[in-house]
Amino acid sequence: MKIDNKNNLLNGEELSAENLHIKGDAHSNSIIEAIHLQIDGATYKDSIQFTRNAKIGIHKGTLRCHNAHINILDGGEVHATTADIKSAISGTIYAQDITIDKASNNLEIIASNSITINQVDGNHNSFKINYKDVPIINSKIDLIQDDIENLEFSLCEAQKHNLSQVSMIEEKIEEFKNELKTIKNSTNTAKITIKKTIKEENQIIFELNNGEFISFTTQNSTYLPFHLEFKNNEIFLKPINKKLIKNS
Repeated sequence: MKIDNKNNLLNGEELSAENLHIKGDAHSNSIIEAIHLQIDGATYKDSIQFTRNAKIGIHKGTLRCHNAHINILDGGEVHATTADIKSAISGTIYAQDITIDKASNNLEIIASNSITINQVDGNHNSFKINYKDVPIINSKIDLIQDDIENLEFSLCEAQKHNLSQVSMIEEKIEEFKNELKTIKNSTNTAKITIKKTIKEENQIIFELNNGEFISFTTQNSTYLPFHLEFKNNEIFLKPINKKLIKNS
């Protein structure tokens, strides 16, 4: 596999490559497009990286990718399907699944499926489950809906001219609809896990599809994974049993 190596990406510089390894930093206002990206140093504020797989030392810019592996998140913004962060000092993450080894202060963490944190050292962090707030998930929904519309058109044509294709198309439509349903119901099965004792106040939030939400401010305690439990018209935030009565 050919890898393009570069020492630094200068202020305002743009670069496109399939496999890119930057041994230094990506400076402000730089733009990177790559399939596989490794930055040993730092991405500066106002820099942007578009890639499928990213491995970054210190992230202060804006990253849009499929898989993110970051050593230190320092005020940066991450949009990903999966994000794996060793140390989150500050910043924002939007992803389907987020894993953080150590979280500090003033983080905004939003996921559609799971947030898993080993240790929270600071306060004023917001850990939220809501697929509607994750841009990559919303883009995925749009693509699925487009696929369904195209398949429904193909189904109409097959019913007129090629009956042997009808069953296969119907199965594919059902598959996409189930995938869409899983995403839109993701809050019902999502989890926020913080493994070690939380010593200060941090916000746990689960937002429902109708805009209602149930939240909790952590105390100095250890918690089992946070998740929702549904019973009749009541919703409980486990394990602390905070209750929300659903609007009819």
